[in-house]
Amino acid sequence: MCIEKKQAKKAFFILAIALIVYELVFQFVVFGIDMIEIGALLFLFNDVQWEQATEIVYYSGIALSISSVVATIVTGLILRQKPCFDKKQKCTMKTMVIFYILMQGLQLLGNYILLPVNFIAYQMGYNFDEAISVASDSSVLFSAFVYSVIIAPVAEEILCRGIIMKYLEKYGKAFAVLITAMLFGLLHQNIVQFFITTMIGILFGYLAQKYSLMAAIVLHVLNNLSVELVGMLAEKYDIVWTLNTAFLVFCTLESVVILWKKRKSISAFFKEEKSDKPVVKWFFTTPLMLVVIFYFILFTIASVTPF
Repeated sequence: MCIEKKQAKKAFFILAIALIVYELVFQFVVFGIDMIEIGALLFLFNDVQWEQATEIVYYSGIALSISSVVATIVTGLILRQKPCFDKKQKCTMKTMVIFYILMQGLQLLGNYILLPVNFIAYQMGYNFDEAISVASDSSVLFSAFVYSVIIAPVAEEILCRGIIMKYLEKYGKAFAVLITAMLFGLLHQNIVQFFITTMIGILFGYLAQKYSLMAAIVLHVLNNLSVELVGMLAEKYDIVWTLNTAFLVFCTLESVVILWKKRKSISAFFKEEKSDKPVVKWFFTTPLMLVVIFYFILFTIASVTPF
């Protein structure tokens, strides 16, 4: 085995360790904060029962906010990678609008890709109702709204594009964008979100590579804010779902036009930034990395529930 291959597989092994620790820290902190919240509610309010306290905590975003920040910091320390906020190119308002349209178009495309998977699951006695609820329902409490619109986008972009993608860039920028997008999709552990977040992850990665990490964060915030607003309005007005679908169809058609016009520059980016080394093979033949990927795939599938 050549030294270069050994170094790459060692780097992927360390990344796998970092992802394992990230998941452990995330779950441990969530559990700890949840218990503290439940205890505080029971102590401060005599009329609150255990079931009520657990329900309030379930809809709270406090534990998720703290755990995502702590787990991201720990991952950065393990990989010894600091997020870089340097600007590569100027990102104009027009650029952000174009990427927003592409993001919305990819959402609809992801939903269509999911249809045959949903059909197969339905025939086997399973449905995506719970996964859809987790992915699209609006936040009940303000703390959950803050987590969804601010904390989660910032933490996830710093983790994925700022730390993991930057860590993988030395093996090819295109490789880093695509692998990080896959891991980004798997980290959500939701079958409905997987296809969409993976595709959007490519968009976020490309935006971070060409412009800046901050541009990716802003686009991610806009995405989550859109989901929250649509969910809130749809609860009051049924027509919102129809209008949103029409908007997504428009974005999808417009995305086709944009991607066709930009096909040469996009193709050039992935060709120029493609590694001439078999890093993909090295990545997917790192045993511990396969274990990590299998773990996240398992929990992604577990988000499908029986009737």
